[in-house]
Amino acid sequence: MKLVIAEKPSVAAEIAKVMGADKRGNGFFKGTEYVVSWCVGHLVETVMPEVYDKKYQKWHIMDLPIIPQEWKYQVSAGVQAQFGVVKMLMESDDIDEIICATDAGREGELIFRLVYNQAECTKSFKRLWISSMETKAIRDGFAKLKEGREYDRLYQAALCRLQADWLVGINFSRLFACMANAQINIGRVQTPTVNLIVERQRAIDQFDSKPFYILTAACSHDGMNFTATKRVESKEESEQIVEKCHGKTAQVAAMTQAPVKENPSALYDLTTLQREANKMLGLSAQQTLDATQNLYEKKLVTYPRTDSRYLTADMKDSAGQIVKSLLKAPYLDKQTSSHYDLNHINIERLINDKKVTDHHAIIPTIEAWRASDKLPKNEFHILLLIVYKLLTSAYLPHEYIKTELFLNIEGEEFKATGRQITENGFKEITAQLSELLKSSPKTEEGSSGKGKGKKPKKKTEEKAEEIIPALTEGQTIQRADVTSKEKSTQPPKPYTEDTLLSAMENAMKTLEDEELKKEVAGAGLGTPATRAGIIERIIKTGFVERKGKNLLPTAKAYEVVDLVPEKVKSAVLTAEWEQKLEQIYKGEIESREFIDGIIDFVDEMVESYTEGCVFDERGREIIGKCPRCGKNIYEGKKNYYCEGGKECGFTIWKEDKFFLSKRKPLTRPMVKAFLEKGRIKAVNLYSEKKDTTYSAYIFMEDTGQYVNFKLYFPKNMNF
Repeated sequence: MKLVIAEKPSVAAEIAKVMGADKRGNGFFKGTEYVVSWCVGHLVETVMPEVYDKKYQKWHIMDLPIIPQEWKYQVSAGVQAQFGVVKMLMESDDIDEIICATDAGREGELIFRLVYNQAECTKSFKRLWISSMETKAIRDGFAKLKEGREYDRLYQAALCRLQADWLVGINFSRLFACMANAQINIGRVQTPTVNLIVERQRAIDQFDSKPFYILTAACSHDGMNFTATKRVESKEESEQIVEKCHGKTAQVAAMTQAPVKENPSALYDLTTLQREANKMLGLSAQQTLDATQNLYEKKLVTYPRTDSRYLTADMKDSAGQIVKSLLKAPYLDKQTSSHYDLNHINIERLINDKKVTDHHAIIPTIEAWRASDKLPKNEFHILLLIVYKLLTSAYLPHEYIKTELFLNIEGEEFKATGRQITENGFKEITAQLSELLKSSPKTEEGSSGKGKGKKPKKKTEEKAEEIIPALTEGQTIQRADVTSKEKSTQPPKPYTEDTLLSAMENAMKTLEDEELKKEVAGAGLGTPATRAGIIERIIKTGFVERKGKNLLPTAKAYEVVDLVPEKVKSAVLTAEWEQKLEQIYKGEIESREFIDGIIDFVDEMVESYTEGCVFDERGREIIGKCPRCGKNIYEGKKNYYCEGGKECGFTIWKEDKFFLSKRKPLTRPMVKAFLEKGRIKAVNLYSEKKDTTYSAYIFMEDTGQYVNFKLYFPKNMNF
């Protein structure tokens, strides 16, 4: 008998139904040939540091770095019973072969292997690798099972990712939390994502808006009105041009017309689907993933966690059949059902074997046309997006004639642009989707933003351009009425989930190392499968908050971004890891080499922050000696204090008014210098009176009751 291990109960139930395992047991389905069980996600996880040594229960910087000599794993909390079922089935004498049917990808492979190893199973296993839960796809997959060991390198890459995340997360969270004397969580992907949001907000806050002026020349020719525009930066210049040009004749300096063909965009991968669902429906990335996963398990769409936007050549015929079947769907817009021309579809445009790795793009299945609009609303709306994406991606291009007209008015050049549509093509289908969503019932509660109960937002349409009359070079327009309107440059907009997903996907484009950028092209922060969870995590842990559709950083986000080094908060670390993990998967490097590199990195980082530090027997860093009583000075959340407590009373406050007024943060190195020498050299001290900065010595004076600070300006500062 064969044991099939799926990732979720719902997937296991579908596989069991197809493979004839129709008897329900406690945690499994059983038939004459197959037993089907499941994992409920990660049944097994890495242990926390205190399992290796009880001393790690308390966070002390002197205990870092924490490097397991032999990795330990444990059954995750709350799923011990299901693990027991899977282990029992693996050990059963009736089972002679195991089939891994977890999700076909890196994480799915890891989920199965951790369970297999934790159960100490030694039986041979095979791999089911499918992209659809349709009955035919499942049967075809079972007919073409691969040897499980063919995926060893995929497992090694996944395991390295897990262990490296643990090493960086555990050590850096403790390192920077101890330094800041506050609870701080550091993550290889989480922290750079928080940094993106902080950097964007700082760019908004620091943005210096400047005025500019749009000059508009209203013209008419042969009864047809049109406008031409010109931008200038100063009000004075705009007023001069209006005075000079208003009411004057305009000469046609040049006019060009060119046909433009705009092809429809490629099919959805998970990230583009999440972005569009956020933009059009207001759904969060997690809501979109959840809805798409449910549709996948209901056999209505293909595998959701894909990073490809294309199909393979062997899918050409089936894709055409799916398009044809969708026109029977009762939930389509009536215009789509009646006017979509199958003679104009181009399936070839959807095919690109080189751009398909583990899974092809997300498309509807052959059964999708049978779906009901009684589906949960989020699922129904996501299904509409996926269905219409296939219909539009395979349809005619949008074609138009683009016109550019340059006018000379008293020596000033004005420009007019226009377009005349010759074939609406796929945009007609896109407009039908917008109307369908506009008239559809409200989305489920829990959508991102505050617009609960509102109708889905109609997709932003292109601004209509004027039709420009036919003119020739040198022709004269008798009168141009010129006006000016002041506008201002706008700051960047806060991230929404749509734009943050795009930034995460394209994070590697910001790398300065051109060689590294080239090697990790296509990689991003996280993967399509993990980005939704990352966004939810940084919100749940208090780094980011949702305000409407916007994602805004909290004070905690600024604190962690300002604390950690550039490499940890930029995309560099993730880029290097993705490069190495891909090399492990391809067999180009050994996993040990990768992990050794991570350990070296953690060692160096911890050493760079702890070098020269002195700790007491409790692992607390000693900042210096108290100038009053000679006892140890420690760092608290709001101050630096003497261990002598009230008997001594020596305290240096982190937000001392002296330093706040000078806009000079009081840092730990500064406090160490005050305790050791009684003074520091300071630069960039702010003078509110002169609105400038200056340099000076700062002396610490202890009265026995208060700690004061005073400026001193020697003749030669030698800064």
